[in-house]
Amino acid sequence: MDSKMKNNLQTLAYTSDNPRLDYRVVFRKIRQGNLSYFLGRFRLFRLLYSRYKSFEQLLWKTEPLQKFKSQIINRSSFSVQEIVEFVDQNSYYDQIELTESSVNSIFEAAKERKLTSSQGNSSFTYDEYLKLEGEHRLAMAKVINPLEIDEIYRLRYDEFLLDVSEKYLGYYPEKCDVNLWWSFADNLSAEDRRNQFQTIDYHYDIHGFNFFYVSFYLTDTDNRSGAHVLVKGSHKNKKISMLFRSARVPETMIQENYSEKDIIEIQGKAGTCFLEDAACFHKALVPIERDRLFLQLRYF
Repeated sequence: MDSKMKNNLQTLAYTSDNPRLDYRVVFRKIRQGNLSYFLGRFRLFRLLYSRYKSFEQLLWKTEPLQKFKSQIINRSSFSVQEIVEFVDQNSYYDQIELTESSVNSIFEAAKERKLTSSQGNSSFTYDEYLKLEGEHRLAMAKVINPLEIDEIYRLRYDEFLLDVSEKYLGYYPEKCDVNLWWSFADNLSAEDRRNQFQTIDYHYDIHGFNFFYVSFYLTDTDNRSGAHVLVKGSHKNKKISMLFRSARVPETMIQENYSEKDIIEIQGKAGTCFLEDAACFHKALVPIERDRLFLQLRYF
């Protein structure tokens, strides 16, 4: 690995939004013209946007996206409609899996393909990073161009995932953001991780006017290797003040406003898949013992 990459890893310097509640975060986004950051947090507006998109697609006879045979298995006895209703009530559904062959193919590709850090100006493989001399200083690194991996390309157009997403959103999801990244079990401080945009604090997502998430663990994942944590039902249940302030909140606010029984920690073997309305409060636990490989599709 060249000296430029080593220097990049040692000089990461990013600032993140203050995790304390701060009205200025919202006002700054609005002044910048990012109306979706404000409007997308309101459930009523998301429902109205769904109606608008549905009417637009009907009017212009928008064709569904291409679809591939599903790589999703173990869907229990739930129908697509029942899964959508479960997510609508609970914020998530996690009783499905990715096929073992797809997991293995994506995992091997993620080890061999080039990665980039949060700075975006370094390129290295997973094995190169592990072999780097000295202290490792990365919280995570994304796989470059994950859609070039055949299994991920077909997952993006997976017939089951598209059917569920369409039913939940109320319209054909015309776009999909795809991210595949490693989260490293490095000895970093919480602030170091925040500065590299690792979402270790509770927050809810506001990416556009409407959205639906599908996520996959591609390594065995538990509370010591970066498990996903969410607050059940909080995509609907937030205090008004939470909707007008920063989407990131301190741990104490979650503890004060939600029951402990509604804090859901999703653990599972490689291949575990969960669907989520990411308007709920959620976060990632810090990986302590093992690196985590995570794939996320955001339909909108």
